[in-house]
Amino acid sequence: MNQYMYQTYLGAKGVAFAWIGAAIGPSFFMIGLDPEYRTHLAIGIVCFVLVVASIFDGLKALKVKSWSGVIAFTVVPLVLLVVGVVFSTM
Repeated sequence: MNQYMYQTYLGAKGVAFAWIGAAIGPSFFMIGLDPEYRTHLAIGIVCFVLVVASIFDGLKALKVKSWSGVIAFTVVPLVLLVVGVVFSTM
């Protein structure tokens, strides 16, 4: 069985949640700043934590030169996070 040289913290499901969280997390965070919607703030923070965990896995993949891991774990979540921030501030 072919094993990677590094152990990933997030699996395929975790990466999917990180991508979704990066896209919609900033909107939940902005909505949660209103005192009536504190639950949304918690969801936004959890989404951000998933994105940070994904980026750390991408940095581990960068150390062993796994470029597909870098793209999936770091580049795509960062791009989606920027897009989410832009759309939530409009």
